[in-house]
Amino acid sequence: EDNISAASLVLSSTSKPKKEANEDEENDELPIDVYCNILQSLQEKCAQFNLLEIWKYNETLIYSTTQQEIIDAVNLLERNPWNSHRAHYLGSLGSKTRNASGHTIAAKSVQMYWQVKIPDGAILVKNQGSGLELEPADQVTLDWEKAFVEIALNTTFPGVSMYPHAARSYSDVSTDAIFFDAIKLASGYMLMFIYTILMLGKLNAVEVKMYLAITGIASVGMGLMIGMGLSSALGFPYTPMHPAMPFLALGIGIDDMFVIVQCWNNVKKQHGSNIEISEAIGQGLKHAGVSVTITTLTDVFAFAIGSISRMPGLSAFCVSCAIALAAIYLLQVTWFVAFLALDEKRIAAKRHGIVPCVVKNDYNPTDMCNREALFAKFMKAYTKMLSNWIYKAAVIVTTLTLLGFGVWGATEIEQKFDPILLLPKGSYLRKWTEVNSEMYPTNGWSSVVYTGKMNYSNLPYMDKLMDDLQDVVNQKTYLKSRGSWWLDLKKWALKNHKADTVEDIWTEKDFPMILSEFLHSSDGAKHKRNFEFEGNLTCGNPAPPIKVSKFSVGFPNFAGPSEHIPAKRLLEDMVNKSKISERAFSHVKIYAAWETDEIIGTELYRNIGLALVAVVVVTLVLLTNFQICFMVFCCVILTLVDIVGFLHFWEMTIDIISCVSIVLAIGLCVDYSVHIGHAFLIAPGSRLEKAVSAIETIGPAVFNGGFTTFLALSLLSLSQSNIFITFFKVFFLTVVFGLFHGLLMLPVMLSILGPQSMDENGSNAPISSPTSSVSPAPSEHHSPAPAGQLGKQGQRNLSYIQDNVISIISENSLDEEKGGRYPE
Repeated sequence: EDNISAASLVLSSTSKPKKEANEDEENDELPIDVYCNILQSLQEKCAQFNLLEIWKYNETLIYSTTQQEIIDAVNLLERNPWNSHRAHYLGSLGSKTRNASGHTIAAKSVQMYWQVKIPDGAILVKNQGSGLELEPADQVTLDWEKAFVEIALNTTFPGVSMYPHAARSYSDVSTDAIFFDAIKLASGYMLMFIYTILMLGKLNAVEVKMYLAITGIASVGMGLMIGMGLSSALGFPYTPMHPAMPFLALGIGIDDMFVIVQCWNNVKKQHGSNIEISEAIGQGLKHAGVSVTITTLTDVFAFAIGSISRMPGLSAFCVSCAIALAAIYLLQVTWFVAFLALDEKRIAAKRHGIVPCVVKNDYNPTDMCNREALFAKFMKAYTKMLSNWIYKAAVIVTTLTLLGFGVWGATEIEQKFDPILLLPKGSYLRKWTEVNSEMYPTNGWSSVVYTGKMNYSNLPYMDKLMDDLQDVVNQKTYLKSRGSWWLDLKKWALKNHKADTVEDIWTEKDFPMILSEFLHSSDGAKHKRNFEFEGNLTCGNPAPPIKVSKFSVGFPNFAGPSEHIPAKRLLEDMVNKSKISERAFSHVKIYAAWETDEIIGTELYRNIGLALVAVVVVTLVLLTNFQICFMVFCCVILTLVDIVGFLHFWEMTIDIISCVSIVLAIGLCVDYSVHIGHAFLIAPGSRLEKAVSAIETIGPAVFNGGFTTFLALSLLSLSQSNIFITFFKVFFLTVVFGLFHGLLMLPVMLSILGPQSMDENGSNAPISSPTSSVSPAPSEHHSPAPAGQLGKQGQRNLSYIQDNVISIISENSLDEEKGGRYPE
């Protein structure tokens, strides 16, 4: 079969339709009718290939043979005693030892094969699991392969290891890995859930917010179901990349939840219990709503751009993510906010946080951890640090150092998709591939060239193509071998005097009969499976017209994309120009990985570039401040460069998994910066005061959002699956560098270069965006300003828009008019 290989007493099984007759060496002396009758009387034998066929599986012969007889048989036999086909037993031996005469006298591994025949009319099993290398199989075949693997794994011999490989192996190994990794992932989500409960409320009987945390996480789950459900309804498939969706959805959804609750807490600190819950919700969403809207729009646009990818799997994934994130946003600002209001009413009624039907009249509103006092101390120390130029210089130098290493790694990182890395370490299939590479290092992939209809007129072109391929093989660069039924037919016909010259073979009269006799000879019987005819192939009769044919071309063991991409292109170019058929093409399963290598770099840079454009446009439109937009963009760029660069130092390559993960990272790292930038934009005071205020008002929510993402992924570091290991590494770097640039570097830059506006008297005034307003901290009451004097020092004012009329009123007037109509 195409590229069947094994190692260290490896057992290999494939699920391909197979029908081989057991032909003995033909006797040229026999009349054709007698020869065909003998041929048809022979029985089928199992298609199994190993050294034991030398002794025809006869135990008496096997146990009585001597070591010298084994060595002679392996080196000298040209015919298989079991089925009379040509044999090359040395090819099944790995890591061979040769004597002075060049004969093989020892080996460290041997390959053994079993081929399974699928009966005509058998019902194929379509759902065979989550693997990527499924082949046609009925249930009987799948059961046989399962027993085959179990026998091989449970059989032991002293000093010998056995590694099986069946067609179902990839699916089985992948499914097992996903199951065990799902347990780790669920444990990580539990850690995230516990942390969310601790951070949303206080550690006392009433203010603990367990149900609010459940509601927020439930909104993420519902959004995921909406995203996958609608994308499926639109015809987009579920791909192996979709398990990454919960990482992104939780990272962004939980972050939005923390931002909303943080803004709600800020309003309560400002107004205490003197504000209605509905009014406090509205005041909180004036800031939180803008922030989460900006981050959601940038994420949705980024994934909408990714949906135009040429890779269908990546396109389907991006569509699902875009829909899911939009649904999560709507649920967070409706479902979650509504439950937040209900939960605050529960707290006001002093009902128990876990058993709401119990009223705690003796409730003491304290926090076991006293987080407010701890945070106040931190902010006091942070204010001193941020005003210190030594601290600022240290942050800037650290940022530039990380950038330098990031650029270095990003320029060195390799583009390479190795499907073997998708196999869990320690699995029997991973060991099979490792031993195969070690024992048979020159065994590369074998591509199959398929042709459409052929006749005698195509044979000269076939002959030329074989010569051209041999020229490439002789160069020992891109091709290792080429084998074809045409080469064996030509040799057989000239040897057995069926034709005097090659030109005599490709005549309309002689070719069908020569082909039929060749396929019924011991030399040509193995090529029967390389043809599909328009009629039945019968011994003694001319061969029907050829509907489909195939032959193989062997590749060497390539080191990476720089070798296999030009090799594939060369072969495809030669086949397309050969004129051997109206349609001809080459194929092998590894082409999927090679084609990914060919376009993954372009896809990655294009998607990142378009996503960054979306980030700039959305933040600029909604924040309407070029300086903030530029700084947020710089934070995203710095984070992405650091992620890609440090992935190289972490022994990662750019493949389909890391490409998807890096695109996901844009959605996360934008959040860390946008929230801080928006909080700075609407805060009052000098640059330094505004930067401190941004950290104080929204910093805890940003940190909690990043830390919960880390908790959800932390246990995946123990995974054996390369997919989940890649997710962990990318998102770990995203959280670390995203929080660094958002919480440390950005405030420093804002305190130095951030935008600042001045009122008419030269004092610092808040900068407000057209989509937000500021709820100022409570201050002592002042007398109303004289008519015509607005914005005097010592007098804070609030701006409201009502009935298309802008009214400026003082806090004193607002207090006096509370409950009534605002003065116009």
